This record gives sequence, C-alpha cells and structure tokens, in this order.
Amino acid sequence: MTQARPSLPYWMIALILVCCVIEAGLWLAPMLGYGGARVAVNLAGGFWSPLLWRGGGLYSGQPVLMFLTYGLLHGGLAHLAMNMFSLAAVGRELARFLRPLPMFVVYLVSQIAAGLLFALMSPSPGPMVGASGAIFGIAGALIGQAIKWRRGRGMSMRPIWRAVLIIGGLNIALTLLVPQIAWQAHLGGIIAGFAMGLLLPLKRDRFGLGAFR
Repeated sequence: MTQARPSLPYWMIALILVCCVIEAGLWLAPMLGYGGARVAVNLAGGFWSPLLWRGGGLYSGQPVLMFLTYGLLHGGLAHLAMNMFSLAAVGRELARFLRPLPMFVVYLVSQIAAGLLFALMSPSPGPMVGASGAIFGIAGALIGQAIKWRRGRGMSMRPIWRAVLIIGGLNIALTLLVPQIAWQAHLGGIIAGFAMGLLLPLKRDRFGLGAFR
C-alpha cells in the first residue's frame, strides 16, 4: 500500500499566503501610482543591522519587530517563488518527523538566529529581507531529525552527509552567483535548526524516512 504524503501545517500554508499577498501588493503598487511602496515597506519591515546595535528606527520597537517582519518580505517575484517552493518542499519532509507546533518553533527560532548572525557578521546598513534563513533552519532540523531516526535504527548516515553536501554546495553556489544573498542568515538558520532537530523528540508517525530513505 502506498503511504500518504504528509501535508503542510496550516501555519505554514498561512505564512506562504501572507508572503505571496505582500509581494503581490508590492508588485502591483507602482501600477497604482505608489512607486515607493517597496522602499517604504523595506524601511519599516526589513532587517537593519545598525538598529540592533544603536537602537532607533522609524517606530518604537522596530529593532525587535524586524526579527519577525523581515522574513515576510522578499526582493521580487523570483526571490519569493524560490523561497516559497523551497519552504513547501522541505516543510513537507520535516512534517514526517515533527508536529506543527514544534515545526513552528523551529521556524521562528531559526529566523531569529538568522537575523542575529547576520547582524554579527554583516553590520552594514542593509536591509536584509526574505525567509531563506528560516527555511535553512527547517532544512537543518530535518537533517537533525533524520540523523536521530537513522541512528535509532542502526542505519547508514551516508544519505545524511550527501544531503549536507548538497545544501552546503547550493549555498556556496548561490553566494557566488548572487553576491547580495545573505549567506550569514542561511548559516545562522541552519545551525539553529540543526541543533533543535537533534534536541526535539521524534514523533510517532507512519510516514517513514522520506527524502533520507
């Protein structure tokens, strides 16, 4: 019998929809006479490293809230599509191991960790936008959970290291091809996600090992 594929958590579906609605609005804004909408939204919601060290901002609490808002913004339709397709693919695999609430915690903590490491390693003005740091966190958690799953069954770790090499190679390639990509955020996200993937207990499920079979 063919096993059903796990579905995306409702919170992740909602997040994808919110990101798409925001980007659609920013894409349409110039046609409606609001040519500066993207700049204004990035000023208010993007991640600005100097705010973390010097404070200030356009409104009270921006140095804290930017850790949440920057992941909802993207640099265009291509950036959005790449991130949302990646999130759906990796999120569906992690759903084999974790329930929706722990997955949400992984995503949120990874996004915060991604912003922190970016601020530490890139104190320049910015802004940094995009969900890729949190998505790398989801990928890191998937690797951590898969290691626990395979180790508990005495299985080879070879597929895990292959996945790690693929993710690392992809990140290096993207950094070389698209210099403005915030690789520091990717690194912060995947470190946080991997640590949580090792710490969080595996759920009892019927889906098996998925991509790490």
